[in-house]
Amino acid sequence: MPYSRTVQAGIARMEGYLLWQAEIDCARADAEAAVDALDWPTAAQREELVDLLARRQLDVSQMAITRIATRAHQLRGEYQHRYDVLKRRALATVLALVTVLVLLNAVLLAS
Repeated sequence: MPYSRTVQAGIARMEGYLLWQAEIDCARADAEAAVDALDWPTAAQREELVDLLARRQLDVSQMAITRIATRAHQLRGEYQHRYDVLKRRALATVLALVTVLVLLNAVLLAS
């Protein structure tokens, strides 16, 4: 199973890389479209504006992804805790029922 986890981690990293590359392409395309609407920048200014707008969009995207990942981690911890509590309660209930059934069986057999 360690191999499987290694493969899964590698696939997750590759997926993350590809998603971020798509985000870079999208930010660049959006920045180019915004700058294309302007008629005043020179070629050098245009490139500088595209770079600036794309970088800003990528910063915003990175902050959003970080917030989402942090919250997902928090939720995972909360849900894991709830699951563990429910699992313990279910086990305690089953053990109590088994104990009651064994005692009831012992009482019925003794009579």
